Amino acid sequence: MAAAAAAAAVTEDDRRRPLHDTGIHLARAGASRPPSPGAPPPLPRSAPCRPSPASSPATTTPTAGRGSPSTPSSSPPPEIVTKKKNNKLIKKFKENVEEAKSLRRKVNAKEGEQRCSEATEGAVLDSSEMQPKIVTKKRNNKLTKKFKEKEAELLYTGIEGAVLDSSAMQTKSVSPSTAKRKNPEGKKKLPQAKRFKSPIAPLMVKSPGTRMLISPIQSAPKHGSSCSGKKRKLRSEIWNDFDPIYAGETLAEAKCKHCKQTFKVARDVGNSSCHRHLNSCEGKAKMEQMIDQMKSDCLDDPSLKDWNFKQDVSRQELVKLIVVHELPFSLVEYPKFRSFVSSLNPWFTHISRTTIRADCIATYEHGMMDFREKLKNMKCRVSLTADFWTSNQKMGYLCVTCHYIDENWKIHKRIIKFGLVETPHNGRNMFNAMLRTLQDWNLEHKVFAITLDNAAANHSFVSTLKENLVAKKLLHGQGKLLHNRCAAHVLNLIVQEGLEQISDAVSNIRESVKYIKSSQARKERFEKMIQDVGISCDKRPSLDVDTRWNSTYDMLNSTLPYARAFESLSREDSQYLHEPLPEEWAMSKKLCQILKKFHSATKVVSGSKYPTSSCYFHQIWEVKRVLESESSNSDPIIASMVYRMKQKLMKYWDLSFMTICIPVILDPRFKLGFLLFRLQKGFGDGASFYYSEVEKMFQKLFPEYSMEMGDLIPKNAHSVVDEANDDSMWADWGQQQNVQKMATESELDMYLKEETVPVGVDFDILQYWKMYSTKYPILAQMARDLLAVSASTVASESAFSTGDRVISDYRSRLTSQTVEALIYLQDWIRGDDSTHDNIAGNIFGDASDII
Repeated sequence: MAAAAAAAAVTEDDRRRPLHDTGIHLARAGASRPPSPGAPPPLPRSAPCRPSPASSPATTTPTAGRGSPSTPSSSPPPEIVTKKKNNKLIKKFKENVEEAKSLRRKVNAKEGEQRCSEATEGAVLDSSEMQPKIVTKKRNNKLTKKFKEKEAELLYTGIEGAVLDSSAMQTKSVSPSTAKRKNPEGKKKLPQAKRFKSPIAPLMVKSPGTRMLISPIQSAPKHGSSCSGKKRKLRSEIWNDFDPIYAGETLAEAKCKHCKQTFKVARDVGNSSCHRHLNSCEGKAKMEQMIDQMKSDCLDDPSLKDWNFKQDVSRQELVKLIVVHELPFSLVEYPKFRSFVSSLNPWFTHISRTTIRADCIATYEHGMMDFREKLKNMKCRVSLTADFWTSNQKMGYLCVTCHYIDENWKIHKRIIKFGLVETPHNGRNMFNAMLRTLQDWNLEHKVFAITLDNAAANHSFVSTLKENLVAKKLLHGQGKLLHNRCAAHVLNLIVQEGLEQISDAVSNIRESVKYIKSSQARKERFEKMIQDVGISCDKRPSLDVDTRWNSTYDMLNSTLPYARAFESLSREDSQYLHEPLPEEWAMSKKLCQILKKFHSATKVVSGSKYPTSSCYFHQIWEVKRVLESESSNSDPIIASMVYRMKQKLMKYWDLSFMTICIPVILDPRFKLGFLLFRLQKGFGDGASFYYSEVEKMFQKLFPEYSMEMGDLIPKNAHSVVDEANDDSMWADWGQQQNVQKMATESELDMYLKEETVPVGVDFDILQYWKMYSTKYPILAQMARDLLAVSASTVASESAFSTGDRVISDYRSRLTSQTVEALIYLQDWIRGDDSTHDNIAGNIFGDASDII
């Protein structure tokens, strides 16, 4: 009874002390209040502590608050809590808190309420004084006000510190029989927590032998995220060696780049485990050792200063290697390739052919998205080239290449379509494939021209496309400049027309070359003839392809120096029956002189790194001049051949003169004056028709571009009083204003009157328009669209040479999606990588693709 009275006295004395004296009494005071309606439900209470056997069962040792003398007692002193035992108690407390959290989540799930997660700002454990950090009344009021403003329940899910209650320091032993009687099933009881009236009042969590004081704080953004939902920038140095792993928008784990181990780096955990791991990571140690060795061998190499191995970068380089050099996916599984890579970097993780294929597809899709966004933001029109190809799989592919000039006035080309076309391969199906391509890339309103060869299906296809785009009012000049015929194919048709006239002479030379290349003995015999007649020439005769006139030109050009050797061979070898006659040698020599101009013209118009539309007129004019000079040849066969070639030339001139002549006007070295001069000299009285049509079209394009760019004062602008009555008092003044506006020089008039640039100096037409784009903005925009037009389809046809190597007899099982991705990637990588050597484009070497 005496002990109980003493305890009651001490308790009553404690209650009289102010709140700031002790957090224990603050908790007791809060515990006596009824729970508020908005407070969370009480947590389960842990089993009460029993006094240790050393203590008296009839007495307890109360603990006075800070600053008050302890009450004398006859009972033994409390058990001393060592640092080791204190750590155990803290660990036990954290386990109880986790159980409390689990129970809270179950309660929330039953109620179906979304509660905001809040961290808590409790008292900090002071191991020296064992005193709690006090939550003052002022701070308590602030937190209450904050809580009311948010109008949300606070859920206590975290804790930053704890204070041991010295009154509960003494442990209480429990006999096994008592424990079994109270907990017959051996279930672990969850800790209980008292509830308080105020939602921000301190929360008392009781665990065996320990009492903790907790107080809530506002929830902070999760580690790795911000209030706006964006991932927070990682600034720590550990991310040079770790890859972040996110759970949604929240940073959850870090993965070591060297050994692939993962560590938790959440906000409540920190990244200290990552720092400790770096000190003991074997992979990092080996990497640093290798770098130190490399630095010792290459002391002057600055690239090793900040070098760091990255698996993703190495795999991207492997993708480029396979794509550009057209290597099989199974390369990555070759044992010798793997041993070679391991000798370079033993930390590279080898992958399978399925994985490298997936990497190629992913790179292609990412590049396609980037290029689509680039096209969307461009302020100019694009031109297209298209051609059709049948693979060794007997599948029909349509290749579409996009040509454009960027903001820096650099010309580019990119393949945007390399896919299958439905059968039959007629104009309608090709139109459907092209329209889908334009819609996929959002280019319907940005198309300026399309260059095609002379196939019959192409004429039907482009006519349907023109009708479709003109109906939508998406083309300039009513679509008269949409269809461009491939200059290389036009030159090819002209040459083939002439070769038919002298097919016998060409045929004998071709058979002679076949004869000396048919066996080793004949090659050796021909070499002996060369030495006997004393011919010194490094290049030996080459055999042509019947359908490629440029190869025929190369064959004639390389065979003519060996005419005497073939003549000697006919005397020594009775089996040689195709010796050309002397007149056939002379005819072939004259033919080479003519074809030389065609050959150089074809090379010029087949380029892709410079504007070819402005070069086409000059090249076709040189061909016309050569044919006119040979039309009066004394040899009737040559004269007949030239006549037929001139007829073929005029046929395609009449079909294409508009697209050939207009780019010449935008060349500041020539303009309209040069065009009129050339046409009058070449066509005489017929020049007026061509000149008037070209000038009319150019004058029509200028106001269309002017209105498109927002220039509201073209030459035919109207005044504000145009619609007024003729007898209005301001009618005469309005007419005078119109006359003055008509008399004012437009941008086009200024350009045409300006002096031409001298033709004898080096000139870059793209740099000129870049320089004068501010002075002539409308004409510069016209030049940007017109100069991007490709004069030939070689850009698309060269993709078929790549496709023939990609879909080889050894890779004929590739799907159309894989073929498309490989062709796309090779074109894009070569276009972006200016250091790429075309001669070493693949393991066999790249051949020039000239028609």
